[in-house]
Amino acid sequence: MKPLLTITILCSTTVLMAGCEKESGWATMQLLDEQIAEIRISAFENWDEMNGDTLLSLKEAKDVSVFEEAIRTARKQPDDAKRTDPDFDVMVVYAKQSPVHAIRLWLGEEGQESVFSYAFKDWGEDVYVVSSKYTDRMRELILSEGH
Repeated sequence: MKPLLTITILCSTTVLMAGCEKESGWATMQLLDEQIAEIRISAFENWDEMNGDTLLSLKEAKDVSVFEEAIRTARKQPDDAKRTDPDFDVMVVYAKQSPVHAIRLWLGEEGQESVFSYAFKDWGEDVYVVSSKYTDRMRELILSEGH
């Protein structure tokens, strides 16, 4: 009886773990586990470098958290999610002396998904899709203040 119970528990645990893995198994973008001090947004100009001409600088915690949550929850997708040139360069600036994360943003229309990718090939060429909820919040911040 004990071996049967042990096997049942092991099988149940394996099924539960596999179920959890599938749910959380989506690849997402990575940021440092550091406090983010600022999100800088610039118009995209070219693929070789980030545009240093900042359109919008977000420093308030609630505004920064919109982009932080959008980036952290963006799900990896096939490369064909890139439509054309990105709309914006997004620089994630950390409070401590850490490297800046450079990200490209294809901003979706209201109610649509947006797309992120890391700005430089050595970080990977994958694209990450952001839910329409974050698109709407990012549009609000960028378009009301930046354009």
